[in-house]
Amino acid sequence: MSRREESMGSETPPGKPKMNSQECRLEISLRAVPSVIGTSGGKEVSFRRGILSVRNTGQTVVSGLVPHATLGQEGGSVQDVSEAFSRSKIPDSIKPGEAIEWDVYDQLLAAHTGAASKVHMFGYRAVLNWWFELVAWVEYRCSDVATPLQTPTTKWKMRWSLATSSMDGVDLHIEAVKD
Repeated sequence: MSRREESMGSETPPGKPKMNSQECRLEISLRAVPSVIGTSGGKEVSFRRGILSVRNTGQTVVSGLVPHATLGQEGGSVQDVSEAFSRSKIPDSIKPGEAIEWDVYDQLLAAHTGAASKVHMFGYRAVLNWWFELVAWVEYRCSDVATPLQTPTTKWKMRWSLATSSMDGVDLHIEAVKD
């Protein structure tokens, strides 16, 4: 039995049916999506963005979401970038099938002081060919469960690189990291 199932089962009030792990569950994912980014010369460049997503894959409404993340840059420090989530509106609850999303480049990198200062000075080129490690997890609540729950910690390595030698675009490579 998992830690989540143990805490969910032990906190169920007497006389109420126990909630199983299928009824109350969040999944975290990271994917690359096509977009464009402006350059200092006013040109737009094709740019794949990392989108961090938290989806309610259970059968009940999830509330009280508190997302957390750390971001590390190759050769640099790992920093808690959870404050970036507070800059965007986090809904009070997520219904089954719904998701909330954050742009890694625009929102999470901006909260990493080392990466943010380089991006501010050099634009998107500051992130090219550097490995970044993103770790994310979410605390949340479900009805009929007294204690907060937490998703498993999920970790990825990602790197932006030129898609072509003529700098026509920037690609994003994402790898899931298993502990």
